[in-house]
Amino acid sequence: MTIHSKMQAAQAAVGLDHGLAAGTEVLTLDGFLPVEYLTPGDRVICRTGALKLKAIEVTLVQNLRVVRILQDVLGVDCPARVMTVTPDQPILIRDWRARALAGSAVALIAAERLVDGAYIRVEQIAELRMFTLRFDEDVVIYAGGLELACTAANVTA
Repeated sequence: MTIHSKMQAAQAAVGLDHGLAAGTEVLTLDGFLPVEYLTPGDRVICRTGALKLKAIEVTLVQNLRVVRILQDVLGVDCPARVMTVTPDQPILIRDWRARALAGSAVALIAAERLVDGAYIRVEQIAELRMFTLRFDEDVVIYAGGLELACTAANVTA
């Protein structure tokens, strides 16, 4: 199964409502930039190369349920700092968790499925700005020391 088909399967399971918290650093051709500094047209480094960012959806959410991932819990610098994502944010995992949760060496897993209650936990946040990055195709980006799935932008007729 390819990364693209794994991403589609993960999206079907978790929905398209994912995003990154303000302050999350995203790898671009200009280096790591906080997600809130990105604009459509910026070139973001993806697993498939540098791609042009098509759109950014910014949502100010109140009473948001999030997944907080502590620093280094998924490997060295994975994530590089404490990271906050939506529960359905697909994360590319390459360790025992991928085998345990998906039966393969590499898998896109919704953040909520990684929750262990101690190092990866669900929290309620009073208010948070969330950024959803959209590209012309489904991609995996490098953000905060993790590999995160982003879905294609919706095309309006």
